[in-house]
Amino acid sequence: MLVFGQRTETAINFTSEKSRLVFETENDLLFGSDNYYTAGLALSCTADNLKKTPAQLILKPNRSEYFSFSGFGFQQRIFTPYSIDEPNSIENDRPYSAYLLVTNFAVLINPTKNLRLSNEIGIGLMGQSAGGKEVQTSIHKLIGSVAPVGWDNQLENTFLIDYQFRIEKGFFNNWTANHFVPFFATRIGTLTDLVQIGLITKWGNKNNYLVNVTTPIELNKKLIWEWLFEANLQGVFYDATLEGGLFNDDLNSLTKDEIISRQYQFRTGVNLYYKKFSFRYMIKFNSTDFNSAVIHRYASVNIGLAF
Repeated sequence: MLVFGQRTETAINFTSEKSRLVFETENDLLFGSDNYYTAGLALSCTADNLKKTPAQLILKPNRSEYFSFSGFGFQQRIFTPYSIDEPNSIENDRPYSAYLLVTNFAVLINPTKNLRLSNEIGIGLMGQSAGGKEVQTSIHKLIGSVAPVGWDNQLENTFLIDYQFRIEKGFFNNWTANHFVPFFATRIGTLTDLVQIGLITKWGNKNNYLVNVTTPIELNKKLIWEWLFEANLQGVFYDATLEGGLFNDDLNSLTKDEIISRQYQFRTGVNLYYKKFSFRYMIKFNSTDFNSAVIHRYASVNIGLAF
């Protein structure tokens, strides 16, 4: 299961700041494994003086009704088979693959309608040029772990273009709209094609989920915390990290018959905000995405600084 919509979720924009820089790392090391989606790094920056980025132009906000912000990001994602100590290609297992994306995202929020829209445009590449072998090998050497030996079998280089769209809509009264939020999302391009539906619930001392805005006085007074749980179901029609590039004939890729199109994910964690700092810790459980796979778990840490 690919990482979905991270930039638009963590681009929190308080009224007390001009810009926010966010660093995120994901890894399955917490669970003593090093398989499937093994690691991810991302850096993003939100700025309130961005008015006409490509992502904003697609959503075309009405300034009288919507609060909006936009930003840019960079991310690397690394995938490996269940075992990384086999030098040859492993039949019926996830292939080695990695990709890089440069992204532009935008978020629109209508507090009156309890509505939040977000989208993200990405361009990049997958394959040897994405540096997955070098990054994973260096990290394993640094921590004294077993070096991965099968990267010579990784999926071939291919160009990526990616577009994500997500809508969250609270219903009924304000209490329900703040605590239980259904959503729909889609992702298309040469990286993956999928649709997703789900439900988010959040609890904390600042229950204003769809707005993510607070005043400087409120922010300085106390620590803002919230606990999150999300369950989602998605239909996957294409995944380049499993099937190879759209226009490649890759011998190490899985076939369409080996891919599981109906997938689900659960995730839970905590968000903390204090003055100019933010912190998120999340644990995620993914269902199997190909026939011989097992359920995968990993954790993410997200740190933000306003300036």
